Amino acid sequence: MNRYLKVKSDVSLVRDTNSNAIVNQNKSEFDKFIKLSEKKYEEKIKFDKMRSDLNSLKKDMDEIKTLLKNIMDKWFINIPR
Repeated sequence: MNRYLKVKSDVSLVRDTNSNAIVNQNKSEFDKFIKLSEKKYEEKIKFDKMRSDLNSLKKDMDEIKTLLKNIMDKWFINIPR
């Protein structure tokens, strides 16, 4: 028996008789899908890195702010009045 049956709605689609899945046999469409998928993944990695960098900067700024407050507190305490 033939493993694939043609689908009436699209010439590039076939039905796998073993799994009953619809399969696209158009190689160029598949390649386009893979490239798009890879591009989205790379963008996600970039975004995650930027978010991590931003969080690191926020943490550094909080630390600097705390240090400056401590310096100012000590400075005001030691001012002669």
